[in-house]
Amino acid sequence: MLRVYGGNEELVKKVFNAAGKELDFAPEDVDAEVSFVTSEEIRELNKETRGMDKVTDVLSFQLLEDVTLPLIKENYGAGDINEEDGSVMLGEILVCNEKAAEQAAEYGHSEDREKAFLVCHGLLHLLGFDHEDEEGEKEMNALSEKILLSAGFPRENGEALPENEKENNGKESEFRSGFVAIVGRPNAGKSTLVNRIVGEKVAIVSWKPQTTRNKILGIYNEKDCQIIFIDTPGLHKPRNKLGEYMMKTASAALDGVDCVLYVVDCEKGFDENDRERIVSYVNAGQKVIVAVNKTDHVTKEKVFEILTALNGIAGLAAVVPISALRGRNIEPLKKEIKKLLTDNIKYYADDQFTDRPMRFMAAEIIREKALRLLDKEVPYGIGVDIREYKVRNNGIVDVNADIICEKAAHKPIILGKGGAMIKKIATYARQDLEDMTGEKVFLTLFVRVKEDWRGSDFVMRELGYDRKNPD
Repeated sequence: MLRVYGGNEELVKKVFNAAGKELDFAPEDVDAEVSFVTSEEIRELNKETRGMDKVTDVLSFQLLEDVTLPLIKENYGAGDINEEDGSVMLGEILVCNEKAAEQAAEYGHSEDREKAFLVCHGLLHLLGFDHEDEEGEKEMNALSEKILLSAGFPRENGEALPENEKENNGKESEFRSGFVAIVGRPNAGKSTLVNRIVGEKVAIVSWKPQTTRNKILGIYNEKDCQIIFIDTPGLHKPRNKLGEYMMKTASAALDGVDCVLYVVDCEKGFDENDRERIVSYVNAGQKVIVAVNKTDHVTKEKVFEILTALNGIAGLAAVVPISALRGRNIEPLKKEIKKLLTDNIKYYADDQFTDRPMRFMAAEIIREKALRLLDKEVPYGIGVDIREYKVRNNGIVDVNADIICEKAAHKPIILGKGGAMIKKIATYARQDLEDMTGEKVFLTLFVRVKEDWRGSDFVMRELGYDRKNPD
């Protein structure tokens, strides 16, 4: 059963009929509600459901998480079916009249065409389509055009294209580049986010806090942009020389950036320390985007609570709920970042994803595997010293490295019974190194004990951590 409120009933029916033909479902087999509302109504709904004080063009509320096409009523349970007519309950679509008129003028087509597009967009969401990544966005755009053409709402002469469709239609957009500093509390998922966006393993990823030790640049390239991410240690109170180094690195990373990307950990919640740091960045004149991470690990109510708290902070450039681990909502986050880029210089080659040498990357990968495999058996006092990194004429890479621990009691744990643990660390690290270099890697690991190495300036410099010059 299709219910339409606020006018435009024939327009909505045309879109649903055309979508049914394209996606192989009978319009009478779906239960959906479409409402055309004012900007204030949609603003209030955004506040209530998404924690954002903003007028958007369309909202859709999906009732079924797993919709399978072609849509067959018999595949759904009693709780998914409208008892009155036996139709499958998809959900609700709300279109903002003012936004539709505004965007119709911007793109140079009729309001009917824009309203039809927004209804179609909302319907595709109800059917399980999304635009969280580039591939999904292209699929939705292509489907929308087919459905609108079939429904009698083709593109009109002279209309402008939305920004996200220009590249596919041969129109070049202006090249933008810039630097983004990623900050936040320890273990909030900053390194995972850098690696997710860049597409390479750039920053060490572990569930242990404070595992990012050096200011690492992750470089994301697209045809029309280059985003240079500066991944920083988690914000914490330093307890030794290593902690001092890490905090100096975090502070230095904010100099001369286009924006600060503050990562909030949904599992730990949003507290007064988070608020104070974010406000301090805004007050210092920084453009701040807040990424609310690990939304897949908590309830929707918890996410809403955090979004509502962030909504009370004035001056934020954007707030984007994400899951870095699962790659959810990463494309909208990149779009928000691109808006704040101020340069038009390509700083690095297209095939370069970090400015760090391979010796450094090898040390980070070995350390990641050690932390992950040892879990709580050995505390965070593990360093890696690359004694040799050599590339042979035939391309084979030889890496000899020492794993540094603070206590003699830790050495047999790292070695494992019969050397089993250090062999496992070497095997996993070698696999990542071979993926990164594209060459065969021979990796040899030893274990050395250097008591209280994190409190020694000499050992810190030996392992590549210079407090006086964190760059």
